[in-house]
Amino acid sequence: MNPRNEGGIALITTLLVLVLLGALLEAFVLSVNSNQEQIGMDRARNQAFYGALAGLEKLTADLGTLFETDYAPSVTEIDGLEEASPSLPGIAYVAPGGGPGYQISYPLDANGNPRAETRTVPSGPYEGLLGLITPYTMTVTARTPGQSEVQIERSLQTVAVPVFQFGVFSDTDLSFHAGPSFDFGGRVHTNGHLYLAQRGGNTLYLRDKVTAFGEVIRTHMINGESTASTYNGPVSVASSSGTSHNLGRNEGSLVGQVGSAENEPLWTNLSVGRYGGSLRNWRTGARRMDLPLVSMGAAPIDIIRRPLPGEDSTSPEVFAQRYFSMASLRILLSDTESDLGGLPSATAPAPQRMDTQAPDGTRYASAGTWSEGFRSQAGTPLIGGFIKVEMQDRNRAWNDVTEEILSLGIAGRNLGGYVSCGDHPNAVIRLQRFKDDASSCKNDSAGNFWPNVLYDTREGNPRDNVSTNESAAFLGGVMHYVELDVGNLARWFRGEIGGSGTGAIDETGYVVYFSDRRTNRDPSGRETAEYGFEDFVNSGNAATGSPDGRLEEAEDVNGNGLLEDYGRIPRLPPGSAAPLDGTARPWTKVSASIARRNRPLFFRRALKLVNGASINLGTNTEGIPHGLTVASENAVYIQGHYNANGSFGAPHVASAVIADAVTFLSRNWNDRDSFLYPHKPSGRRATDTFYRTALISGKGRAFDRPSGQPDDFGTDGGVHNFIRFLEDWTDRDLNYRGSLISLFHNRQAVGTYKCCTNVYSPPTRGYKFDVEFLEPSLLPPRTPMFRDVNITGFRRIKVPQ
Repeated sequence: MNPRNEGGIALITTLLVLVLLGALLEAFVLSVNSNQEQIGMDRARNQAFYGALAGLEKLTADLGTLFETDYAPSVTEIDGLEEASPSLPGIAYVAPGGGPGYQISYPLDANGNPRAETRTVPSGPYEGLLGLITPYTMTVTARTPGQSEVQIERSLQTVAVPVFQFGVFSDTDLSFHAGPSFDFGGRVHTNGHLYLAQRGGNTLYLRDKVTAFGEVIRTHMINGESTASTYNGPVSVASSSGTSHNLGRNEGSLVGQVGSAENEPLWTNLSVGRYGGSLRNWRTGARRMDLPLVSMGAAPIDIIRRPLPGEDSTSPEVFAQRYFSMASLRILLSDTESDLGGLPSATAPAPQRMDTQAPDGTRYASAGTWSEGFRSQAGTPLIGGFIKVEMQDRNRAWNDVTEEILSLGIAGRNLGGYVSCGDHPNAVIRLQRFKDDASSCKNDSAGNFWPNVLYDTREGNPRDNVSTNESAAFLGGVMHYVELDVGNLARWFRGEIGGSGTGAIDETGYVVYFSDRRTNRDPSGRETAEYGFEDFVNSGNAATGSPDGRLEEAEDVNGNGLLEDYGRIPRLPPGSAAPLDGTARPWTKVSASIARRNRPLFFRRALKLVNGASINLGTNTEGIPHGLTVASENAVYIQGHYNANGSFGAPHVASAVIADAVTFLSRNWNDRDSFLYPHKPSGRRATDTFYRTALISGKGRAFDRPSGQPDDFGTDGGVHNFIRFLEDWTDRDLNYRGSLISLFHNRQAVGTYKCCTNVYSPPTRGYKFDVEFLEPSLLPPRTPMFRDVNITGFRRIKVPQ
């Protein structure tokens, strides 16, 4: 072949190869550019998706936080969440068409509020319970600078379970062991162990669902006593089908006491088989139930305690859940002005002293002479300390009303003597009373008055074995109280007395908060809101209960592992003399004349509710009567008919009393008799009385029964004695409708349960769960709620690119 021809062919081939390589290179470059563009588009879409997801999670979290502090948030509060979208680089929350891309929607009721429906909770930790459920839809659209958009939607529901839908609820171990048959009704739950017993010959009836996060014990009582003999009565438990079956002694979740072997497979077969899930423990589906503030690091008792300084800034979620914050009216007393002025949200006017003259012109009580029974320097103030009363208005602003409230009167009637002095008729609170031996009823004489005092035998007596003829009282049971006239309180809220009450916040009704910390100091000078005397069980001194200086588990009321006994040291007024001098202790005995007249030496403070038979606070826009909740950091005594004027058919309101402890006093109660017969119940004879109110209260820690003590000593009294008594109720009816809730151990009224020589004789208990609490509109104001947010759906919505 001609070499020139071969060279031409080679040139052509080379050119073809170069063209092919060029084409391949161009295709490669195009491919790379296309992939880079696709990667950029995917990156933008991912950025938009995760931006939308981040917004959705924040909106969900913000709703959850709002719901934890307010189970019924307003439209304004919910819509305000839309203004708090996250700030993310390169992300704008803009909906298709240019509208807001960060939205939450929900149904409204007839009044324009978020609509909550009462129905069975379908999912989550409260599945199967009756709850207030509000559905929400959250829609979030995220857009990048390159106009990539992603729109996602989440459906969820807030679930609020009112604590008062339970007949009986306990955050700690729960014990049934009544003597007469007990048939309260309502659901039962405990976050601890459940002890089921009944005195022989009678029956315990549990007619609704029963759940225990711990174990169900049938072989022993909570104090370690066997149920084989005295407490061997039947325990009737309803099944899911409506039929009831007796739960035998060998049919608990353990074969014996706590710590023994699991009673399996018998227990599970009974729980989910015979009872169809209506009787459960932790192994068969029971779940722990906590209030929202517990998940925030607080304790259940904090709902009734004052806040810590600065808490409104450092822990606003906890602060908002205290009754101190939720109150329509709060009444605060302390030893010093600074104790009150430094509280969060406190108003500017200084607290008022209670040592000379009240705004209505009444002189505060002061000590007289030795011969009159006084054991401090003549002229020493007997009331003492400072008081501040504040009202929260409908704009959630606090206003000082101390002057206004005290101007309505501060004194109660005397309880004996030749001259009868009546109550200050318009007084909302009474800080003292006319003395029994008054020669006149003049308000301008400090010597005409004594403190408000009663003797609480349960708190004073170490054991229930003091001679009934003993006339002296133990100082630890001398309770100094402030009297709250519920009838006059209602008149003040209605505007019939005073001038500010009509402006008080009344969401779901009215709330009154009370805290009296006078004479309360630990060794460092700090207020604790605790008695501070934990040496009160003393199992080693079984017969006398004398302090032994040794900490027992049941004495550690605050769980700090320390034996605290600073509360046994008296706080002495000037010129103190025996027996009210530096040697005085809670177990010191004093005569009635000394106990009733003198200033308190120990932190024994309380609130007494009177004149509450008929509570009229007006109605809401739906015509439902406004309810009343009274929350107290101290023990509460309720004297006479309460929210039930002689029958349960009488007009009533949704009511709750929340306190360290609650004692019912009959219509026949007289403080004077409690000192004349401090250890003899027959001298304190009760009469038939009606009470209609939900209760949240503390109870004592159980301990093993010391030798020689009654079978039920060492228990917390059981559900049937959750309400305390101080009278002889033999052949008398105590009629009660409500809900019995225990969320904490007593911190102030720490006296052990005891009956029936000195403290009381039991009534005929007409106890029933108030089924009206199953209707949300009839719940007491600011009912505590167990709360949860359940996500029910999620989807990604396609949007134009």
